[in-house]
Formats: sequence, C-alpha cells, structure tokens
Amino acid sequence: MYVLKIISYIGLVLVFINTIIYFIGFAPKSKAYKFFVIYLFALTVIQTTAEIYADKGLNNHFLSTYYLFLQFILLSCFFYHLFKDIKNKKSYIIKYTSLSILIGLIVQYTIYPELYYVFNSIGFLLTTSAIILYSVFYLFEQMSKKLPFYYTNIGIFIYFISSSLIFASAIAIVSFNDKTNMLIWKINALLFIIYQLLILWEWMQNFYLKRIKQG
Repeated sequence: MYVLKIISYIGLVLVFINTIIYFIGFAPKSKAYKFFVIYLFALTVIQTTAEIYADKGLNNHFLSTYYLFLQFILLSCFFYHLFKDIKNKKSYIIKYTSLSILIGLIVQYTIYPELYYVFNSIGFLLTTSAIILYSVFYLFEQMSKKLPFYYTNIGIFIYFISSSLIFASAIAIVSFNDKTNMLIWKINALLFIIYQLLILWEWMQNFYLKRIKQG
C-alpha cells in the first residue's frame, strides 16, 4: 500500500506540473491545445480530491463519475479539434460518436442514479474504447504527416489501452487476492506516470524548445 501511495503521489505531482507548464501561453494556442489544458486541470483537481478523501478514510467512489464524464468530454473535444484543424472528416465521426455515447450515459444515470456513488465499469469501457479509437485514427494520420501532440497521443493510446482493461474488470479485480489486486493497481499507476512523462516530453520538444528557437 505504501509503494502504491508513493507512485500515486509521483503521478499527481507530474500532472500538476504538466497543467502549469501547458497553461503558459494558453491564450494564443489552438482549441485542441486549450481543451487538453482544461483536461489536465480537471485531472489534477479530481486526483487531488481523491487523494485527500483516501487519506481521511472517506469513500471517494463518487469522484469516478466526474472523472468519467469530464475525461470523455474534454478528450473528445481535444481529438475533434485536432482533426478539424487538418480538415479531416473523421472529426464528424468523433463528434457524433461522442454525442451518442454521452446521451447513452445520461440515460443510464437517469435510469440508475445509484451509479453516481459507485464505479461505472460499463461507462468506463465505452468511453475509454472511444478515446482509444480516436487515438488510433490520429496515429494513422501522424504516420503520413507531421502533426502536433505526437508523444501525447502515444501516451493516451498506451495508458487508455491498459486502464480500459483494468477499469472494465474492476468488479473482477476486487475478487482477486490482495497481492494481485495491489500489483494491478501499481502497474496502472506506473503507466499513468509514463503517460504524464510523455505529455511533459511533448511540451519540451514541441512547445518549450520551439519557443526558445523563435525567441
């Protein structure tokens, strides 16, 4: 448990750093960039709140609902604008797929309001699968063109593939023995760190160094 706590804190520090550095020069950047910064900010707030609740021994499962909706909406907008900027028709696929899933989730929570207080495995499976699909679309575009957010997109693909398997199997994971359960969540926490490091590397390569060369 102690090791997992340390790994989680490292991930939290990294996402906080990324939020700050990406916020620098926020105004003149593209809409895709702005939605990504808002996503990082939301991630920082939710994860910080979750850690505070956990430290106090309080149930923080309700936060997964905010994480589910905010992550999906903000990353969908991020990918939508990435494709819109290059005038790619996949932006329409992202737009209507995301709206359909979002409506489906609202209906699901309307019928089963108790989901607000628990971990919604089906919701996470649907939303992470959609984000992975958008990421794959963008990876194909990056193979033939030099596009922004190359390392970030790789990070999204790696992290969401792994976390989708974990989140979708959340109920089954609880039934594992404590040692296996802890190992799975440690792996997820380590992959989150890798994800944040790739986001940091993106900023260094495509925003920080470019600004130095220009100025």
